[in-house]
Amino acid sequence: MRQVFSSPRLENVEKLAELLREADIEVRITDGRSYQGSRRKRFSYGDSEGSRPALWVVRSEDQVKARAILREAGLLDSTRPGSFAGPSFRMEPPPTPQAVSRKKRAFRVKLFLLAGISVVLALMMSHIINYEPPQQLASPPFDGTAAPTLLPVARAVFASEISAARIPIVCLAVDGEDAPQPMIDALNSDAVAVVPASYCVRVADEDRAAYHAAASGREAMLLDVHGFRASSPELAQVQFSAYHHRLFGSYKTLEVRRVDEKWQVTRVLRHVAS
Repeated sequence: MRQVFSSPRLENVEKLAELLREADIEVRITDGRSYQGSRRKRFSYGDSEGSRPALWVVRSEDQVKARAILREAGLLDSTRPGSFAGPSFRMEPPPTPQAVSRKKRAFRVKLFLLAGISVVLALMMSHIINYEPPQQLASPPFDGTAAPTLLPVARAVFASEISAARIPIVCLAVDGEDAPQPMIDALNSDAVAVVPASYCVRVADEDRAAYHAAASGREAMLLDVHGFRASSPELAQVQFSAYHHRLFGSYKTLEVRRVDEKWQVTRVLRHVAS
């Protein structure tokens, strides 16, 4: 006779015994009910291994068959031939108040962090949508020397000229380079798709217009702000060009002025169109 299973709970042992008996395996339970079957051993975490209810296989020839059943039930720890382990169901003690408090505190911290991340993302999206470049002053010399175009000046010129393009896609450049993405995002609208200049192809042809390479060759207008020349910290001239094809272009010299701390186009000094 060999022990094959033990558990602090008699019910577990009895259920497994029924399973083996259904397979015609003779078993015996020790440390279980009384002879009359009216007494049940109470479970205690302080019970020693030796006092727990146990299940035994009576006939040695049934051990292989019993081992196979235990393996299928996930109750056989050892895979060595002829060797049985005494697996048992372990009951987890209820969590202490301190553990419950720690879990609740950790959950609150996670919620706080998620809320903080959501606020930061919302602020970032709001900043992109409502992008306003810094309204800086022009720097000397103020003698008509060409200087890098101030981004607020480029933004003011594009905002003034995009509506006159009458082309579904406009491609923006500042001093021959792609306009900054936040500026492009701020100028985008349902009426006109605004993209960086590098997304479009300039065609020096009378029959074919410039086009947006990433939009199935749709026609586009290339807009460029360049040639910034300051006369004072708050007054300057700037060049603007709009190119569609060789017979459709516009070239302007614009006066820009800082009014109420914001750069604006105040005059068209020169305009050449083809």
